[in-house]
Amino acid sequence: MPRDDGPVHPRYPLSTTVVIREPKTGAGTLARLKNISLSGCYLETPQQIPENSRVRVVLQTQLIHADVWGTVRRRDADGIGVQFTNGTTVDDWKRLQAFIQQLGAAAPTSAVPLAQAHGKPNT
Repeated sequence: MPRDDGPVHPRYPLSTTVVIREPKTGAGTLARLKNISLSGCYLETPQQIPENSRVRVVLQTQLIHADVWGTVRRRDADGIGVQFTNGTTVDDWKRLQAFIQQLGAAAPTSAVPLAQAHGKPNT
């Protein structure tokens, strides 16, 4: 999730289980997705993943299957904020984009700009 004053993507509440994969071993851990945007997501997990770690987030529901790479940008007592960097494939990224667009179309008033969610003014 960006910490700079760059482009702001709305995030959408979404509660589902995802898999976090470690790049070196491929080992997977279940986590609870709490919200998502085109920039990244927040995952509830007890796993201690250090900031700036590279991770794969595998989203698989009835509505989407996407495997995306990201970087852990923040860690708190409940989980991690992941900034997406790219899809494992171009098709994974396109599926993520289409899914985010569907969320926006279904609930445009429920989105919260990321900067606002972090206590920054919405620019």
